[in-house]
Amino acid sequence: MSTDPHVPGTGAAAINPDRLQTCLDVLAELDDLPPDHPQAVRLREATAGVYKSVKLRRRRDKRDTVLANDNAVTASTATAAPGRIDDETRGLPIGEARGAQIVGSLINARSCYVCKQRYREVDAFYHQLCPGCAELNHAKRDARTDLTGRRALLTGGRAKIGMYIALRLLRDGADTTITTRFPHDAVRRFTAMPDSAQWLHRLTVVGLDLRDPAQVLALADGVAAKGPLDVLVNNAAQTVRRSATAYAQLAAAESAPLPDGPLPALEVLGATPALNGPPSQRQPLTPAALTALAMTAGVSGWRCEGAPFSAGVAPSTSSAGSGPSGSGALSAAASCA
Repeated sequence: MSTDPHVPGTGAAAINPDRLQTCLDVLAELDDLPPDHPQAVRLREATAGVYKSVKLRRRRDKRDTVLANDNAVTASTATAAPGRIDDETRGLPIGEARGAQIVGSLINARSCYVCKQRYREVDAFYHQLCPGCAELNHAKRDARTDLTGRRALLTGGRAKIGMYIALRLLRDGADTTITTRFPHDAVRRFTAMPDSAQWLHRLTVVGLDLRDPAQVLALADGVAAKGPLDVLVNNAAQTVRRSATAYAQLAAAESAPLPDGPLPALEVLGATPALNGPPSQRQPLTPAALTALAMTAGVSGWRCEGAPFSAGVAPSTSSAGSGPSGSGALSAAASCA
């Protein structure tokens, strides 16, 4: 192989012109040989192999081009961004969705998660929904109602979709009680919200472990003693099994002082689950930094149970939307719970 400046595509490896001409001359003699001649058979096998390899290469290149385009479009959305770990994205503070917006077009159409219709235009937030379903879900996310005077109980309200349900209830006027195994982290999260002064006095954070029947009964008695309950959301669940070390920093932060200023009502019905296992080898985070980690995005390098995460936000998955956006992604650090 050599570089021939006279061949199109200068700079790429090319066959020496003299050898190429020899090859063409040999191929021209192929028609003079009988079809079953051993040399004719070898030549046909060789040329067929070249044709097949070129065909496969072009097919692979086309597929890679399509995948690169579609993956880039998907990665530019909030709910599929590579840096997503919790409920937001791209270094933005936690906030509401900004309405439907198309970020790009797919080459290969996909089926909508909800209606199964094939679509190519991708919404900036709901990347698995067609534009019509995405628009509907945006409208549902922003739906409001007056819950003034209503009482709500939400289990699992510290992070991800649980936190967003709590925020919606509080912002709509409800007196809201949330439960979590890490109440101090929940207090830090909610007090960090920019509009917390408007509803923090209506929030009660209850620390308990729902796997303990005694604590569940104590919660039920406490809620019943305050009067009728209007809203009950059973959100708490343990869908991913993690080792005790995954919760180490969260558990340690529970013993740290809470921030100064107004705080929600806090009740603790049980201790944070006992943690065993080797201590983390990474630099420990302060309680405030641990909470801030889950409230913003764009900082990389934190690891949970040895798996790398981008330490800050994750695309917005929360709140009243349905479909894949409501499922939430595993968060690093402050959401390893």
